[in-house]
Order: sequence, then structure tokens, then C-alpha cells
Amino acid sequence: MSANASADRKCYVDDKVSKVAWLNRSNIIYAGQDKWSLDPRVDLVTKGQLEYSLRIQKVDVYDEGSYTCSIQTKQQPKTSQVYLIVQVQKDHLPSAAVLTNTQNHHAT
Repeated sequence: MSANASADRKCYVDDKVSKVAWLNRSNIIYAGQDKWSLDPRVDLVTKGQLEYSLRIQKVDVYDEGSYTCSIQTKQQPKTSQVYLIVQVQKDHLPSAAVLTNTQNHHAT
């Protein structure tokens, strides 16, 4: 994807979830529907009550890093993590963003 494109990170939840939060480098971006980030390029996109996607518009190298969707369920917290890699071409072609290896695991 080019540097000016949008990067979407999807977080799927089940109907037993009480709270959802998106974090980057341990900083809260969204807590539920409340935006904590001051970055105007970042939005929460929801589809019903089961998908909470984080969208970053006009991706650049400063967006690179780990993004975590933290889900609070009635039984235990869960996290889903995705790593955004932004590649810049040496010959000054537009940058590209690549998402790698989504992992789901239980938080401890």
C-alpha cells in the first residue's frame, strides 16, 4: 500500500465482550468509542458490535510499530496484536505499509 493510503487493523470480538481498547506502544488510542489520540488521521471504524477496526490514513514511517486490541470479557482479558512495517524505497518511491503476523493470546 502506498504511503498516502489507509491502513486498517481489524479486531473481532464476541458478544460477551464488555470493553475494547486499541493501543500503540502502550499508549491508548481508543477506549471503547472514546478517542484518546490527538492524531486526526486515526479513526475507529465499527461494523455492528463485533468488529472494531483501527484506521490510520496517510500512513508514514512514524506509524510503524505494534498495535494491540485489548478486549475485556467476563472471564478474562484477551489481546490481539499486529505489527505495522512501513518500507521506504531507497530511490524515493512512495512508501508502503505491510502488516505482519497477527497473534491472538490471553493476557496475563
